[in-house]
Parts: sequence; structure tokens; C-alpha cells
Amino acid sequence: MGEMKKAKLSERISDRLYEMIAEEGRYSPGSKLPNENELSEELQVSRTTLREAISFLVAQGILEIRRGRGTFVSENLPAMGMDLTALAGLRSRVRAKDLFEMRLIFEPATVALACQRASDEELEMIRKKAARVERIAAEGGDWPLADQEFHWAIIKASHNEYMRQLYPIINSAVNEIMQISRNRQHMQDTALGDNRTILEFLLQRDEAGARHAMSIHIRHLMNVLRS
Repeated sequence: MGEMKKAKLSERISDRLYEMIAEEGRYSPGSKLPNENELSEELQVSRTTLREAISFLVAQGILEIRRGRGTFVSENLPAMGMDLTALAGLRSRVRAKDLFEMRLIFEPATVALACQRASDEELEMIRKKAARVERIAAEGGDWPLADQEFHWAIIKASHNEYMRQLYPIINSAVNEIMQISRNRQHMQDTALGDNRTILEFLLQRDEAGARHAMSIHIRHLMNVLRS
């Protein structure tokens, strides 16, 4: 049991380091990470756990260890997945249908993995993200952005690196489609109702229920786009 907890902690720390590099831009390509003592103190983990997390990122080509000099962010970070940016510029309903079919393939499986692998803290974060979507929608704010954060929290909790890399690319295209949708209110109502169902199954760690709820959610959105 102790080994499993240790492995899970090092995985979470590697995720956090990845976010600091790729999403927050705290360490740019070619830059040196703080020394082991400083970084382990900042992340509040042992140096052993930190080393395991760094080793994982080295294997992924994100970090490199230069003997006698320290740990550096790779000069040429690996691509964050295939280049699908052209999707954003193709606004036809056929393209939107293709995109949501792609989501239908991998997001139900992802939420099922999150039921298996999410820590209690990650489930609580997902719950907070869902509540934030509700609050922002009620205030008339940018609920699609908050909704994306809810789904991103689920993706992260699946602990599947390929899904983590694919989601931001798909998400940029989804956002483009959301911006031009003529049925934003209907889409909002649909998303809020479906999110509640997805969250309920997630908190129960009900894989079959969560998978089904996510499939229904994406099909609902596809129907709204066709209307």
C-alpha cells in the first residue's frame, strides 16, 4: 500500500511540474529548474519523490539532466499532440459533427478512468469546477470557459498522458464552435444538466454510469448543434 501511495504522489508531482512548464510558462525551454532542495520544498514532497517525478518527465523528453549542471527544460519540447488547429477555421456543421464524434470516442472512456484513478482531492476539485460553471452561468459570465475547466479537471484525473495532450487541441476547436453556435442558451442548459449527472456518477466512482452520462452529454450537444 505504501508503494502505491508513493507512486501516485510522484505521478501527481510530475503532473504539477508539467503544468508549471507547459501551461503556466514558469520555466521556458532551455531554462534550469531550481535545485532539488528548493523545488522539493516548494512542492512539499521528499527529494526521493521529486526525483521520481523528474525521471518520468525525462523519459517523456520534457526535462533533461545535464551532469554536473542540473535539470533543464528541454530545448525542443515534444509536440503536445497532432496539429489539429485547422479545425478552428473550418466552421461547417459537418466539421462540428466530426469533432464531437471524436469526443464521443475518447471522453466517455476518460471519465471512466477518472472514476478508477482520481484521488479524493481530485474529485473535490472536479466538484468545485462544476459548481463554478453553475455560478458563472447564473451570473451571465463566460460559462463555456468554466465548463472547459470542468472537463479538463476530469481529463487530468484520468492520469492518461495521451488524453491530457489531446484535449487542449480538441478543446480549442470546440471553443470556436461554441462561439458561433446560434443555440448558446440551449447549449448552456444542456451542459449544466448533464454536468450534474456526470458529477454524481463520478463522486460515486460509478464507471459505467459516468461513461454513459458522458456519452449522453456529447450526443446532447451534437443534437443542439444540428438544431
